Amino acid sequence: VNSTVGNDTFEELKRRFSKQNVRFTEFDVTNHQQFKDAFDLAVSTFGHVDVFVNNAGIMNESKWEQQVLVNYTAVICGTQLAIEHMRKDKGGRGGRIINISSIAGLGDLFCTPVYGGTKHAIRSFTSALAQSPNVEEIGIEYGILCPDVTATNLVMNLDSDKVHFVDLLQKRIDENTLPVSVVAEGFMDLLQLEKMNGAILQVTSDGRSYRKMTNEAV
Repeated sequence: VNSTVGNDTFEELKRRFSKQNVRFTEFDVTNHQQFKDAFDLAVSTFGHVDVFVNNAGIMNESKWEQQVLVNYTAVICGTQLAIEHMRKDKGGRGGRIINISSIAGLGDLFCTPVYGGTKHAIRSFTSALAQSPNVEEIGIEYGILCPDVTATNLVMNLDSDKVHFVDLLQKRIDENTLPVSVVAEGFMDLLQLEKMNGAILQVTSDGRSYRKMTNEAV
């Protein structure tokens, strides 16, 4: 939604990768028609989508409804758009979908209960899709990235409206924040796994670790 940063990044990536390989469009992920229009723009520009990443997120406990819409509902919308485009049983080419969860999706953080709930939901939703009996038939693999606190705008300028017990959380942020480059390297490692489906990558200051969830219900 930040067109200034988006366009600046667009210009940088055009210089690095040439203009025919990059597109930017401003839209709100909570507006599902705008989301579909943006996805369709990518398809019409590049012909197909091989890798799809749901990365948009906010942290503001005082706006919990918006957190749910941005952090989780939009992830479902984007994932479904990508599945319908990619699935081989409906004429697609297959592909990989990576949804960004968080270390908050692997544990319970009292400072951000709603934010953490959305990240648990992303992890569970994506793991469940990866365990679907027809996953090989449709040719789609699912991955989940769970980074520790990362040096982005998400954790800058926190206050007591955005999180509970802000002083305690700020101490953790000061001690554990990862550079974006470390998380980006982890993302590329996840993306390039020979067999990615169902992989959950946790990235912390101690390094990377992989795990998978198991289906306990069936």
